[in-house]
Amino acid sequence: MDAARGFRTALAVLVVLAAPARGLPCANNCTQLGTCNEDLGRCDCPRHLDGPACGTALGVEALAARCKKLYFHPKGKWSTNCTSPEHASCLLDCHGRGTCVAGWCHCQPGAYGADCALSTGPGGRPALLPERGYVPRRTGPRVYVYDLPPVMSSWRSEWSLTDRPLMRMLLERLLAAGARVADGDTADWYLLPLVLRGNDHRSWLVKAARHVARAHPWWNATGGGHRHLVLALGDWGRTEVEYARKFPESHITQNITFATYWGLYEDRPCGWEASHRNATDIVLPVMLRPGKMEALGLLQGRLHPAFPELAQAQLRERSGPLLYFAGRICGDMSVPQVRNGSAGPVCASDKNSAYSGGVRQAVHFHHWNRTGFLLRTSDQDYGRHLVTARFCLAPTGAGHGQRQIQAVLAGCVPVLISDGVLQPWEPFLDWGSFGVRVAEADIPRLHEVLEAVGPEEYARKDAALRCAAQHLAYSLSQGASMGESGRFDAFETLLAVLAARARHPGTPPERLRQVDPALDAFLDCREPPEAAATEREPVSAMPLQRAVGGSLGGNGSLEGDGGERTGSVGARVVGEGGAEGGAAAAEAGSGAGAAGTGGGAAAGRNATGAAANVPSTALRPLCSISPFDEGQSQRLPMCRHVYGSWPLQGGAICAYSPRNIAACPRAWD
Repeated sequence: MDAARGFRTALAVLVVLAAPARGLPCANNCTQLGTCNEDLGRCDCPRHLDGPACGTALGVEALAARCKKLYFHPKGKWSTNCTSPEHASCLLDCHGRGTCVAGWCHCQPGAYGADCALSTGPGGRPALLPERGYVPRRTGPRVYVYDLPPVMSSWRSEWSLTDRPLMRMLLERLLAAGARVADGDTADWYLLPLVLRGNDHRSWLVKAARHVARAHPWWNATGGGHRHLVLALGDWGRTEVEYARKFPESHITQNITFATYWGLYEDRPCGWEASHRNATDIVLPVMLRPGKMEALGLLQGRLHPAFPELAQAQLRERSGPLLYFAGRICGDMSVPQVRNGSAGPVCASDKNSAYSGGVRQAVHFHHWNRTGFLLRTSDQDYGRHLVTARFCLAPTGAGHGQRQIQAVLAGCVPVLISDGVLQPWEPFLDWGSFGVRVAEADIPRLHEVLEAVGPEEYARKDAALRCAAQHLAYSLSQGASMGESGRFDAFETLLAVLAARARHPGTPPERLRQVDPALDAFLDCREPPEAAATEREPVSAMPLQRAVGGSLGGNGSLEGDGGERTGSVGARVVGEGGAEGGAAAAEAGSGAGAAGTGGGAAAGRNATGAAANVPSTALRPLCSISPFDEGQSQRLPMCRHVYGSWPLQGGAICAYSPRNIAACPRAWD
């Protein structure tokens, strides 16, 4: 034991000596035109400048070549001019600590990072918004966000940031929710803030992994990318942005946790390649924007407490079809025809014949004229049928689907027919408790399966929809659609899963809920057990293995039984001391909202280190985007009355502190 302890101590010393140098100075005059990353000594420039201190302006041809590599297409429908700051917004408006220049933050001297949130605190350690009293959330997880070079982040086309904006919204929510930390030594997880959505993004992922392995100690310390997280938001998930096994680059990213919309975990005969790795990856719900939710009638669904009172009389009863679906059926978007003797629906062509894995086509072929089944390619009464149907078909599309999200938010029991595909939050969330899963082989007898769901079972599923819907909606960012508080929204669900995985390393995903009472309660929308609610896991149970000279993309896994590991670093930072906690305590109450009475905010920090000046959600409720709350004094305030413009930094829950994200309510932490 003494020898092992001595070895670990010696290794820890060697790691400190071998780790990349920190706190390096930037080139002289860097901050005049650029931003100095004081942690790495890197001078970041706007995309039209170059050089050690950003003193060289690119010529027209050089800038055009750079813009092309950044996916700017000046003549494209969704593009903005690469050389113009017009229409380009900056992450969190640089927190008022810098100036937005064409989507890139020119931070004031002493501030740095993609959003200017970082600075150097006491002892030379990084700190997050110390003058505003920011401290990490008590319950975790603690997520370190790599400050990637601008070429991998803020230089990118505005379209690539806003087409599917979940990464940008996650960056805002991590800070607003108190999950982000400035010091990677205190982190449970490490986020690579990349926008990944297409085959041509594979090289960006590899470049980013190589960069953080060279510039930071934590990639190799975690065994080559374990506990590192990326979002891949394309239709095909991980396979769309990761090199296939036959390429040598594939080993670099194999240990990363991918959060995607696509949960296909086995190859399909139609040619679909398995994408999801259940031991590491996470399936996210597709984000439906408020405008689309309104168009689909989801803002007036039956899950809102006011539905029985305010919904139109003809919508209040489930008097619609037994099973409902409207949408694309043929891969070529033609209207399917059914002919005697055919093995399936006849489409106009074979184009995209693997669409939906053949599920939509098979359901239509076997049930197109069945009594009680309403199956259409389009429907002007889509919203009405969603809320009045007993069951709603929720197949995949060209890759991931969103029909299951629509069904649940409307209050319709989803029918899931997708062999080998995990739904959002599975296996943590039990979709069988509020939905019906049908094997593809049972499609011909689908009517029998649905008719076998008796009144009591249906009532249980119907009652479980409201909790499930909260995990599928990005309420804290977009506003409440069903009178919810936002406590169990999709972003908070991601944080709950990450925190539970940090507390129980090596636990199979299907068992995580069994061993973690806090996660189990959260997924049931219950208050956590007292012990789980009050006990703070200050850092991950997973030790850092800072192997000197560790290989990039190494195969060593930290996901074991939690026992002693030779070569691990023992002590880690605990509590709120150091740069973040010290600065936060010194600045308690400054710019973080006025003190209140009767349960309101109070200046300073409580014994747990949580922000005591964060306003209570009882006094600062999440605003609503549902018409059911319009003009109802006893319900939630309407979002458009709380704030005047969109997007709102940090999400709708931060409307009461729009210029100080550190004061965004997180009273349930």
